[in-house]
Amino acid sequence: MKLSLASKYAILTLIRLAARGGGPATVRELATEGPVPEPYLAKLVPALVRGGILASARGRGGGITLARPAETISLAEIIRVTEGEASFRECPFMVDPCPGNPDCPLAQVWDPLRDEVADFFERTTIGSLAARLRGQS
Repeated sequence: MKLSLASKYAILTLIRLAARGGGPATVRELATEGPVPEPYLAKLVPALVRGGILASARGRGGGITLARPAETISLAEIIRVTEGEASFRECPFMVDPCPGNPDCPLAQVWDPLRDEVADFFERTTIGSLAARLRGQS
């Protein structure tokens, strides 16, 4: 499984937002704190709002906030929003998307590992990573 730039940027931004208390923050503030360019982040925010990960408010005191506690937002959820569910099923060894073939010699090796990787992304939350960033592992 290879994460897209959108997933990487979304995860890094959400960790930083959680580490600073969950918001509110502006896109500009978050972009200056992390490696995500402001225009790219501005394009990610609407998808994360639609996905129920972020909330946004306009006007004075507005900005973006986590839509719910950081401990309930998994990396898997963020990846699903930015890449889709298929990203957890794709085989990294195939050129074209593969729906799975039990006769494939790679399936016997990849399928158990894929399940472990997916489980890691499900278990790991933005809250746990933000705590590490703050040094509270």
